[in-house]
Amino acid sequence: MGSSERQSYLAPDSVPECPFLSSTPELAPRGSTKCNKKGGVCSIRNFTVGDDGQVRFGPITSTCPNRFLEQRTVIQGIGGTLLGTQDPLVAKEIAFLQRVTAAPVVGEDAVLVDEVAGEQTDNEDVGKIDLVFVHPDRAPMDWCAVEMQAVYFSGGSMARDYDAIKRYLGNGIPMPGAARRPDFRSSGPKRLMPQLQIKVPSLRRWGKKMVVIIDRPFLDAMAPMEKVSHVSNCDIVWYVVNYDEDVEPGKAKLVIDTVLYTTLEASVVGLTAGVPTTLPTFEQKLAQKVAAQKAQRNAVVTPSDLKLDL
Repeated sequence: MGSSERQSYLAPDSVPECPFLSSTPELAPRGSTKCNKKGGVCSIRNFTVGDDGQVRFGPITSTCPNRFLEQRTVIQGIGGTLLGTQDPLVAKEIAFLQRVTAAPVVGEDAVLVDEVAGEQTDNEDVGKIDLVFVHPDRAPMDWCAVEMQAVYFSGGSMARDYDAIKRYLGNGIPMPGAARRPDFRSSGPKRLMPQLQIKVPSLRRWGKKMVVIIDRPFLDAMAPMEKVSHVSNCDIVWYVVNYDEDVEPGKAKLVIDTVLYTTLEASVVGLTAGVPTTLPTFEQKLAQKVAAQKAQRNAVVTPSDLKLDL
């Protein structure tokens, strides 16, 4: 890409179509298949320039869940595995949890009751399932719940990259304007794990499966999970995707990498992905923090310490 062509992509006249939402218009928010990711960045990757001047690329990591919708590949795969059809009906954002409120009763005590949706104008759903795949013909309904978990990133604002690209006059790829990395800790234990712990127990009682869509780097950041051999014995089906860059130069095609069957308990272990430190190591780090704060506190100058020479 030449410099002028790059400039046109940095400041488009209108928001471009999302190529992934375009293949699944029924999932487009408010019916629009335009890109809805701030900054338009649906995936990131690490890359470094070696001493020989060659650029080396790391794996592609999805930062927008719409990236998983490419060509309906995952929809067809999940439908075939869980429902026996590659063309399931897809419903989005189905309310799952409702707020609980205190209801006064005779006497001093009160009980907690579930609100009925639509009964009060201030009702608000506090939990939704991202997607529900439904077999189009079976009765009673045959369905599974689906969560798509992309990865947050930590580091400098993506806007710094735009500035770097604007200044770059050469060909090839300019180095990033700021350091950043995929934040698997925020995406896994802090975001995905509570969702599974809240939703899977009820789904399990209903005899339904939870499907979680992630990419290969996300799985590689997790601890090993104990797997079960058949879908009938699992709580969670992990649909892991990857990106094939050999199909067409300059393109990355989504492919299904692997499918894993696990229990909720094994999934929590995998998402936690860490071993507690020892008490001496923890207290050593704590002592360093405390010492630094004491030094900072002692260095603060108070008004009484100030003297004016008249």
